[in-house]
Amino acid sequence: MRTPSQKNRIFHTILIVAVSSALIGLTGCNKSAEEPKSEAAPNHANVSAPLQVEAVRVQKENLLAHLDLPGELESFRDVPLHAKVQGFISWIGVDRGSHVKKDQPLIVVTAPELDAKVKEAEAKVSASDSALKESQASYQSMRNKQAQVKAKLDSDELTYNRLMKAAQTPGAIAQNEVDVAQKTVEGDKANLDSLQAEVAASENLVTSQRNNWLAAKKLCDSVRAMRSYLTIRAPFDGVITERNVHEGSIVAVDASRTSIPMLRIQQNNILRLVVAVPEESVAGIHKGASLPFTVPAFPGRVFHGTVVRPGYALDRKTRTMPVELDVQNQDGDLEPGMFATVKWSITRPYATLFLPSPAVATDLKGTFAVRVNNGVAERVSVSRGYQMNNQVEVVGDLKEGDLVALQATDEIKPGSKVAVKEADEHQTETALHKDGSGGGE
Repeated sequence: MRTPSQKNRIFHTILIVAVSSALIGLTGCNKSAEEPKSEAAPNHANVSAPLQVEAVRVQKENLLAHLDLPGELESFRDVPLHAKVQGFISWIGVDRGSHVKKDQPLIVVTAPELDAKVKEAEAKVSASDSALKESQASYQSMRNKQAQVKAKLDSDELTYNRLMKAAQTPGAIAQNEVDVAQKTVEGDKANLDSLQAEVAASENLVTSQRNNWLAAKKLCDSVRAMRSYLTIRAPFDGVITERNVHEGSIVAVDASRTSIPMLRIQQNNILRLVVAVPEESVAGIHKGASLPFTVPAFPGRVFHGTVVRPGYALDRKTRTMPVELDVQNQDGDLEPGMFATVKWSITRPYATLFLPSPAVATDLKGTFAVRVNNGVAERVSVSRGYQMNNQVEVVGDLKEGDLVALQATDEIKPGSKVAVKEADEHQTETALHKDGSGGGE
């Protein structure tokens, strides 16, 4: 039987052993916890090591790219033919699809009222012509009579002057003869003055009759011209694409030209190809350039048009410029109204910067490239331009010769240290194929 003091000594012994065991366990745990730290030290060294990056240099080149633009073929000339006089159609010699030559008769309109007007106008011209000739004859007669009176006056003045000279010798000639000669001269002068007034009146009558004749002639020419409109002729070589009248149809004059035309003629041996060029591509417009295009009606066949008439102004609604190309269509394969796809050439009047397609990427923050400056990565915001072969045009805080990561990725953090190795042609091609842009334009 132990005493209380013995029990206390045993309890303290057990407590000391327990505490010692716990301390030993903690020491072992600390050692085991420190061992991973010594193993993790090499990993920290790996994180701080420069990242190996393949890079390319920014190049400056002249853009030459192509863009597929929609266009529409139109006839070079398209004229609706309306009636210029009222009447009825007595003859029509063409139909839809007829090929015609310039000045070829197409339609004859009959208008009896117009024929009567022509005859009336011709009669007025004849009457005014007769009156003009009569007034001209009267005027000429007055001029002849005036000339006779003037000649008599000259003769009488000569006689009077001689008598006056002879009368200066006393007794050489009677004074009565001198007085008679003087009165004769005065009478001649009065007759001449009277005839001059009649000649002026006759001349005014001739002028008036000539004006009447000219007015009648112009009226007659106008009516005759109206009669010439009864025969509708082709204004140019072309094809009839629309016919809306037949023999016996009544036609009337429509000054507004809003009514349905009798015929429509189009010139299709040359066509207009109208292309709406986007604002960002108008720098590539060059008059005289030959551009290829295709139409759905002839798959696989390539046609060509020549840039002739740029619009030189943008449509405010579509922000495009209409440009017309002339298309030779002598064989008649192409038709107005066909849609075309034009291979539009895009150029700029100055060189721009280019990078391989994989060197430009887009994320939620925008489009960017990764520039390497003194071994440090920099994110540079850029804007994409046109694609040219395997390169893409870029606009941003870059300059020619800058080193840029071949593969743009947000895994290359701005400010991180990188080790640059310029990519060779094979590495660039590999990156292009990974990016899915290898081999295309």
